[in-house]
Amino acid sequence: MAKHKILIIEDEQFLVDMYKMKFEKEGYEVVVAYDGESGINLAETKYPDVVLLDIVMPKLDGYQVLRRLRENPKTAKLKIYILSNLGQTEEINKGMAIGADGYLIKANLTPSELMDYVYRVLNNGKKNPNSKKESKQIKRVENIPKGEGKKILLIEDEDTIIEMYKLRLEKEGYNVEVAKNGAWGLKMAKQNSYNAIVMDIVMPAMDGHKMLEQIKKDSKNKKAPVLVLSNSGQEQDIDKAKKCGATCYLLKASITPARLVSELEKTIK
Repeated sequence: MAKHKILIIEDEQFLVDMYKMKFEKEGYEVVVAYDGESGINLAETKYPDVVLLDIVMPKLDGYQVLRRLRENPKTAKLKIYILSNLGQTEEINKGMAIGADGYLIKANLTPSELMDYVYRVLNNGKKNPNSKKESKQIKRVENIPKGEGKKILLIEDEDTIIEMYKLRLEKEGYNVEVAKNGAWGLKMAKQNSYNAIVMDIVMPAMDGHKMLEQIKKDSKNKKAPVLVLSNSGQEQDIDKAKKCGATCYLLKASITPARLVSELEKTIK
């Protein structure tokens, strides 16, 4: 049986790598476009089984891409699903009116849940037989206990990651405050009390390890759990962060908004 082909039209490398790795691991062929024009060209030449289309992109936005694909006889019947963090009713209605087959909110789906959704699209609504755990996860995500106003300090300098995590955490009821460099993060940790701190270890203005040591030594958050995010999975880096006071160490490449919520639930008492 030929592999199903997925076209991902998305300009954020972090998200592309995450989705591509998951789909390829499950046997899909994945082609990627990082802007709207390239996405149209690939849709016309590769004829994918499913298109996952972001809205905010360079050259042509997702709505323009969708409109042109629906107007082109070669691509008019493709299965096209918008995958965006724009979740306002008017955005959803606009996408569906132009011709999207569905509208998915990035922050609501883990890569595994997205893959299961695509499986159902390609198999007439049938459940993925290999995703019993994931089907439970989907149900759990829909009914996750709310953060009940708990305060989270997010120390991160990448706007895409800030937007993705902040959106999901606030949806779960958490109050999220953001610091975009290490020095500002330390200042906020000294001035305010938080139920947990989520921080990147590589930060501008102040080294993340020094910031973490100071938070644990001299701030209002000495006892608050600290979840460290990093692109490095080397044991020496993990050990160093934990010696500085990290409660847990999470790889950016594998952490999703849903999993971050899950980790917070486990660490916040």
